[in-house]
Amino acid sequence: MQILKLNNVKKNEGVIYYRRHYTAEVEIELPNCVEKIPIDFTIETGPLGDKQLDIDFDPNRINYPFVPIKRALKEYILNIDQLGVLPL
Repeated sequence: MQILKLNNVKKNEGVIYYRRHYTAEVEIELPNCVEKIPIDFTIETGPLGDKQLDIDFDPNRINYPFVPIKRALKEYILNIDQLGVLPL
């Protein structure tokens, strides 16, 4: 299982400046196919600069264990956020 990329990333405007909410479509390569899944995620920056990520997607849309996908998504999203790829 591998996260290929995020497509159609859109930032939803909010009133709290330290919380950024996004919607996107993620491409995940599974052992027998490539799946596209819509996701919502929120990145919240703590008072010391640490980032907490909350991801929401429908696990019934894919035939693969939930925990490894969520862990890989968190790592992927935090990496592209650190690189500055996500819209501000």
